[in-house]
This record gives sequence, structure tokens and C-alpha cells, in this order.
Amino acid sequence: MMMKKTLIAAGLLAFGVMAAAPASAGQLVTPTQHQAFSLPDLDETFELFFDGFDSSLGKLMSVHWTFEGTATLNNAVFNIGTAPATIGDPNPLSAIWNITFSSPVGLSDSELLVTPGFSGLVPAGGPTQVGTTGLVGISGMAWIDNSDPVTLADYIGAAASVLMTVSGEGTQGGSVPQTVFSGNNGTAEGIVSLYYDYDPATVPEPLSLALFGLGLAGLAASRRRKQA
Repeated sequence: MMMKKTLIAAGLLAFGVMAAAPASAGQLVTPTQHQAFSLPDLDETFELFFDGFDSSLGKLMSVHWTFEGTATLNNAVFNIGTAPATIGDPNPLSAIWNITFSSPVGLSDSELLVTPGFSGLVPAGGPTQVGTTGLVGISGMAWIDNSDPVTLADYIGAAASVLMTVSGEGTQGGSVPQTVFSGNNGTAEGIVSLYYDYDPATVPEPLSLALFGLGLAGLAASRRRKQA
């Protein structure tokens, strides 16, 4: 599953927890794991390690994860000329930041932050900030419902065996004269949460195992009496 959203400066300060899909009837979910992430700048990568599913609990049926947090993106220019310069003509200047969350089996979601386009004069020197998203909320989710053990093999395993990557890529777009250099910066932080949905029916309970063993013992004794 791949989703992408765009966040622009206005009206995005509020955000909420996105609830993942519930388990199917007759299935159970594991306790939710939580890991914090932080991107101190635009072109950064942050790795998170989650515990794999314990196959002794039953059969893994699906994987669910969500993320939520906050981010900010700033757009700035530096004018090396001796006089004010016009930027954003004919194309307004914007900073762009794509933050992608990804894990095995192609599960991925992303947020795209874009500063408002700027057109106008900037003074000599700098840096001069020409746009910001402010502090905005970011959130998203991904899940896979597939009981095929081959498909979900990367999520079955020991402690800290499931890798999730948070990565950022910053770019800019717009018109600037030769005397103006553009740059951008930003930060992001938040929490990633993950849980597993599983079917416990595939693992016999201790009492069932005991009864099954007694049944086998009785069958063996019956056969011995017949042979005697």
C-alpha cells in the first residue's frame, strides 16, 4: 500500500491518531509496539527496529502500523548581489520535503510538505526566509492482510528483527536569478506504532495437547490387548 499526502502551511496544526483496521472475528492482536523517530534535517534517514511476530502464538494474519508526529519546513534565499533581487518570476519559489515511511513487503506511506510559493524582492545578503509551513501535523498508516507465511516472513522473528525506515528528501522549485542562491531546512519527529493480527486456532492449547496424548496412549493400550 502506497499513499501520499501534501501539507501546505495554512490550517494544518491539528492532527489526530489514525486508527488501524481492527482484527477479524476470531483473531487476536498483539500488544502495540511504539518507537520514536527524529529527522533533524531534510535529507536524513532514521531506522526503527520492532520485534518480529512470535509464531508460537499462532498464525500471523496481518501487519498494521501507523505514524504520527509534527514537522516544519523553511524556505530561504541568499542574495550575493549588491542590490535587491526579484525571485519567483515567472514561477513562485517553494521548498518541498517528501518524508517516506517504509517497511518490508512494500508497505509504505509518505507526507509531502510544501511551503507557499513566494514571488517578490529580497534584499542583498541573507539568508532571507521566504516561506515556511510552520509546525504541522503528519500522520499515516499502512497494513497488509495476507496469511501467506512466505509473504509475511520478514515480520516473523526475534526481538528487533523488523526494520522500518523513515527517510526525507528535500527539493525546491521556482525561478531565481543568478545572483540568488536558494536553500531550505526542516525537522520532523513523532511515533511509529506497530501490531500484529494473528489466528490462535493453529496452536493447540495445553489441555488439548494433553487430551490428545491420553487418546494416543489409550489407543496403543487397546492395540496391545487385542494382540495379547
